[in-house]
Amino acid sequence: MVQAAVLALAVLAAATPADETLHDFVFRHFVSHEVRLLANGFTLLGTTEVAAVGLLGLAALAHRTGDAPMWQAAVGGVAGVLLAGLATQVVKHVACRARPRLVDGWGVGAATPPDAPTRRGFFHWPCFGERDYHGFPSGHAATAFAAAAALVGWAPGRRRWWILAAASGVGASRVVLNAHFLSDVLGGALIGWWAGEAGVHRVARYIAPRWRARTSGPVPRSRAAA
Repeated sequence: MVQAAVLALAVLAAATPADETLHDFVFRHFVSHEVRLLANGFTLLGTTEVAAVGLLGLAALAHRTGDAPMWQAAVGGVAGVLLAGLATQVVKHVACRARPRLVDGWGVGAATPPDAPTRRGFFHWPCFGERDYHGFPSGHAATAFAAAAALVGWAPGRRRWWILAAASGVGASRVVLNAHFLSDVLGGALIGWWAGEAGVHRVARYIAPRWRARTSGPVPRSRAAA
């Protein structure tokens, strides 16, 4: 139900002027230099390189300690991050959604003159090689939520909320930095969550059993006799 609600909200925001109106309101009235600095830190967590290195480090620690659930979550997260990256690139080139325009000298899109309403339109086909029209979905949000989806099933108690809060912070940073609209972030979060769950499922089914068999080693004769 939560995923369906997020999807409905993303479609509603993308299909109406509410998306751009909300974006401009937040950007003009709540974003400051300090907020941008904090957002830069969060958005770094949503890069494929940082997420993959962090998950691989967690997998190495799990391998060393023999923690099978941790290893499965970390490796599944890596698979989910890679799958999310591939999926977002495909959707970006299909949707051809414009990124937010330049506001007060900050942003990734070009400034939109008031006499050019077509530039305020959200879609433009084809968009191969045109980065300004690769807005939907947010790749950073997809990466962050792919990692979160893989880790929440393993993390105990309150740590799950910290993981979700970090992923949400990555998504919010993309709006604050004027790189994506809210619907871009919501769409990326959904794709990332699905990719993370798929990654964990595939690892649990095909890779984890082999890893357990290899790390457990042969059964000693005395135990086998017993």
